Amino acid sequence: MKYQATRFSAALALVAFLSPVRAGEGTGDHAWVIIDLRPREEREGTGLTPLTGACNEDVYRIADVASNPLKVAALKAALTGQLGSAGDGKTLTVLNWTIYYNKQREGGEPWAKIVGVGGFPIPGKDQGKLPGSKCSRQESAGGWFERSEVTGKYSPLVSVFEGTFAGTPVGVRIVHSPRRKLEGKFKGGAVDSQALLDCVHETADALIAIIAR
Repeated sequence: MKYQATRFSAALALVAFLSPVRAGEGTGDHAWVIIDLRPREEREGTGLTPLTGACNEDVYRIADVASNPLKVAALKAALTGQLGSAGDGKTLTVLNWTIYYNKQREGGEPWAKIVGVGGFPIPGKDQGKLPGSKCSRQESAGGWFERSEVTGKYSPLVSVFEGTFAGTPVGVRIVHSPRRKLEGKFKGGAVDSQALLDCVHETADALIAIIAR
């Protein structure tokens, strides 16, 4: 906690030295500012970067360049249309924001979902392994999720955002379940890019729910 607090204070001290990205320019009183203070490792790279450690096998950090527009620009666009007067003259500072692709699977249910006479289950086809983190949240470096947070059979994207809005800390965590199977390379493919942008939009919706209170 001491390290996190120190990093947080240092990041805020940098605000005065950075050129902010204007959001909502040309909208008059609704103009607001977004400042990206993420660490370099959260902004660089291409495609997928694997996390290290036994509990993080098959978990990847998705690079900014994996979507078009880039995710911070996409977040700005999504927020601009929703903030309205709540954003007047205010600043959103992005301190940490990573979107993970977690391909870990857990054991599936070996019984088909068929109920026979008397309410007894009938043995059926093994449904295979389902999306699910194999270690606890404390043992995982990032991208952890519970099986109950996923809808469907496809591996999720996990968005973890930390920042401030008008000086007040804001943080959200989103587990996005893709509607279709992804290519899973995140190097510009249309399906991968759309899933990433959908995750960004869900992140924006969660931030709006906090900001607009």
